Amino acid sequence: MRLMRDITEGLLWVAVCYFAGWLAYPHLPEEVPIHFNVKWQPDGWVHRETFLWLMPSMLALLWLILTVCFWLAATEKGQLMLEQTDLKLLLSLRTLIGAFTLSIHGSILAVGLGWLSSPRTTILPSIGVLFIFIGSVLPKLKRNWVAGVRLPWTLVNDGAWKSANRFCGYGFIVIGLLFTLAPLLPYRFDLIPFGLLLALILGVVVQSYLVYRRSNTSSL
Repeated sequence: MRLMRDITEGLLWVAVCYFAGWLAYPHLPEEVPIHFNVKWQPDGWVHRETFLWLMPSMLALLWLILTVCFWLAATEKGQLMLEQTDLKLLLSLRTLIGAFTLSIHGSILAVGLGWLSSPRTTILPSIGVLFIFIGSVLPKLKRNWVAGVRLPWTLVNDGAWKSANRFCGYGFIVIGLLFTLAPLLPYRFDLIPFGLLLALILGVVVQSYLVYRRSNTSSL
């Protein structure tokens, strides 16, 4: 029953994504911009027939990968099994990823149709919402092998796991808020949340390892 709901929801997102492209198809130019430089000017294009299938296919593949990974993690035996409460959180995240992909697809369609000069005003807030949700989920996850801050020392130590996911979760929320507000600022400020993301990744690696080392030292 769960698998059928997963398949049905995935097919629904893919169908909506394709239907949006199908409606816009007669009004799109022959070449649709799909990549933009740091100034949000198009620098990569595909033929509109390719574009019609591109995002739905990517969404279908991503949905399949997430569904299989979540199912395997939930049936795992041992300490790293994904608990049902965590599975529900990740299934909600998967739904949000479907909406996020549809948002990206719609943004590019809007540029191709001439409704937007660039997708910046819609893509950055979409990234922000996704980051905020991920940030709210991370501190709630128990140790598992499919989601969260999975490092060699966090997967074997509860203290390091909780500390890393809490630290990373708060960081994702802050960075998500910056992404959401970014369209209000000139484009040159867009690199700030990306730079902070790199700093967060480095920080959580170091911080979680120190917690792991302290935990091992105190247990001796």
